[in-house]
Amino acid sequence: MATKQRKPASVEGTTVNLPGVTAEFHRPDHYVPTRDDLAGVAETVRGYLPSRQMMLFYGGLGALAALSVIEWPVAAAIGAGVALAQRSGTAST
Repeated sequence: MATKQRKPASVEGTTVNLPGVTAEFHRPDHYVPTRDDLAGVAETVRGYLPSRQMMLFYGGLGALAALSVIEWPVAAAIGAGVALAQRSGTAST
């Protein structure tokens, strides 16, 4: 991921002199991410998402629960069990 150094805060600004108070306003120094930064974040997120096949499985499980074919606690238990079994299965290989 590309990193950029921050520029020093600009000296430019606006000063407002009021009776008894002087206020200085400066433009905020914000970091704007580059296209490479966003692409790196997208690749990282994709690494954590389940495969397309598993997304279909979880979607079907959610649809069954939404249509009351199975109760939602049962669907949640099945989904958690499958996710846990897959995670432990891939870690041991």
